[in-house]
Amino acid sequence: MKRRDFITKSAIAGIGLSILPSISFPEVLTSRRSLPDTQKGDLIFRPYLPQKGRGPHLGELIWASDTKWNTFYSNIKLGEDGIKISNTFGRDKFGITARWNVEGFGYLNITADNGGEYYELPSSGKRKELNLNYELAKSRVARNNKRFKKFSDEGWNSSKDVKAFLDLSNEYFDEASRYNSQKDKCAQLAQQSLYYAMWGGEKMELEKARYDILRNGPRPDYLFGCDARAFYQMNQELFFELFAPLFNFAKVTYIQRRDGIIGDLEPIEGKLQFEIRDLLIKRFRENNITCDGRALFWFHHWVTPDWLKSKNYDQLKKYVEKHTYDVVKHSGTTVYAWELVNELHDWANEMLLTPEQAVEITKLACDVAYSVEPKVHRLVNNCCPFAEYIQLKEWSGQEAKYRQRSPYEFTKDLIDAGVNFDIVGQQLYFPDCDLQDSIIYLESLKDFNKAVQLTEVGCPAGPTPDTVKTGEFQFPKEPYVWHRYWDEDTQAEWFEGIYTLAFSKPYIESISWFDFVDPYSYMENGGLLKSPRGQKKSSYDRMKILLDSFRSLPVKN
Repeated sequence: MKRRDFITKSAIAGIGLSILPSISFPEVLTSRRSLPDTQKGDLIFRPYLPQKGRGPHLGELIWASDTKWNTFYSNIKLGEDGIKISNTFGRDKFGITARWNVEGFGYLNITADNGGEYYELPSSGKRKELNLNYELAKSRVARNNKRFKKFSDEGWNSSKDVKAFLDLSNEYFDEASRYNSQKDKCAQLAQQSLYYAMWGGEKMELEKARYDILRNGPRPDYLFGCDARAFYQMNQELFFELFAPLFNFAKVTYIQRRDGIIGDLEPIEGKLQFEIRDLLIKRFRENNITCDGRALFWFHHWVTPDWLKSKNYDQLKKYVEKHTYDVVKHSGTTVYAWELVNELHDWANEMLLTPEQAVEITKLACDVAYSVEPKVHRLVNNCCPFAEYIQLKEWSGQEAKYRQRSPYEFTKDLIDAGVNFDIVGQQLYFPDCDLQDSIIYLESLKDFNKAVQLTEVGCPAGPTPDTVKTGEFQFPKEPYVWHRYWDEDTQAEWFEGIYTLAFSKPYIESISWFDFVDPYSYMENGGLLKSPRGQKKSSYDRMKILLDSFRSLPVKN
């Protein structure tokens, strides 16, 4: 489902260094729910456009988040004056996130949080205007400085390259501060500061991660995984010949319907088709590859059959109890973990569950799984780490009917309710943000004192000769999103960054790439193999080099 729409107005892109002209932007918000009157004054973030390309330079979807980086619904929108917010529905302090084009780095979602101090709305009837460029730079520079100090205190020493980038970002920001009254000049200098801050921040995070990896030493039990369906999408011997050198962990899907070549698990209620999955697990175990069962309950409109959708809540609970028992009992200890619910944090909610019911269903599934096979781990899987869907008021395929939560808030609600699960699962398909934002979010999951798995990680690899020939590939109409336009090497560069950052965190026990082979990947051209014939992308070779380096770390003295 498309989660974002962006502004593509060539009239904006060519105007150079000026404020946004007086034009109307479409509003993405749906009708307001019945909420208390919390309207206050207008806080305006006015963008200036020093970019030289045709744009667009500012995305249409903007959202607000609290001091824990949890997105909440507000009346924030993009209009004639820029970004305006006047009602946070009771949240006192907040940051904003907007998709902003940092030429030479990427057209990404970037957060402004007043340098870590957060914003407050002016009182009713008042208006306050801020320079968006300056606020973005101030927030990223302050964050980099804070993390640089923290990392240095932990024993890391910066390279000259990182220090040069961060010094330049600070110098440009200091100069921008001196020109605060000259809005255009301030914005131009702030944009330069932001450019160096984005590059410097990523490089700093990666250097610190490599330092931690060496300090932590070998992790022989680490699970490097991938989706298992390619076993049935290509020659099976060729599959193992290419899969086993990379991965020691396979993700086997157990959705009720629309599971492609593996087939439906439950085409008719109660008629479970285990045979294909049993064979898959057997073959993986013969090759010393650990398996888990994924997406046991995924209430997405793509995969929810009509017979399940028609159940009321009491009937659903009975089904969840029986289905969990039957599947977990059948598989026994042949899997490492069960992904019992997937995307139930108010995204995949075809069953129209209230927030309380979603927690109760999760608890029921976990309790039954534990009672049947306590040695098998229980995983709760989440998507959309930054929860943009809350501002859109969307579930998958329909308007949200109830209060929505971020993955972090949902996980906290589960723990507060005493739900018996072992592993926090987080999908991380390229999230339209830089590596620093990604790792800071993942660091927040440490709060739960549970193991974390990156259950589905993926990004595109750009066009293929076939998609160009058939016209399926359309030339980009937007600036590149990260570092440069997607190709096999950009794909490899991104996953090298994410894998390095995640592997450096002791509480993250697994990373799984989705998917293995094109054209069956979820992300466009996102596999590591070009086709079922086994042609390797350059990203396959780089994945092997990276994982071999993790597996051959020197033992600590």
